Amino acid sequence: MSDDLSLFGDDPSPAPAELPSAPTPIADWQVDLLRKALDARGLKSMADRRQAVESATGRNVESLRALTHEEGLQVLSRLGPRSSGERSATSQWDEREADTWIDRL
Repeated sequence: MSDDLSLFGDDPSPAPAELPSAPTPIADWQVDLLRKALDARGLKSMADRRQAVESATGRNVESLRALTHEEGLQVLSRLGPRSSGERSATSQWDEREADTWIDRL
C-alpha cells in the first residue's frame, strides 16, 4: 500500500484551525430601534446622541452604522426603560389624553 494518497480520506490530517470570526455588523432594525430609543430619551442634537451612544459602548463612534450587532444590543439595553429614579413628576393618570368615564360623570 502506498503512503502517497489516501483513496478514502481516512488519512490522519490535522484539523483545520478556526479563524476568529469578524464581528457581526449592526442590522437595519437595530439602527431603527436605536434612533427611536434616542428620540424617546429626548436626545435631538447629534452631540447628545453621540455622547449617549459612546457612553454606552465605551468607545468613540462615528455613526450608528459603525456599531457591531453586540454593541447595538448593549446600547439598546442601556437606553431602554429608565430607572425608577428618573420617572416624571406626574403620573400616567395626569398625562392621559382622553376623558375617562369618571371624568364624564
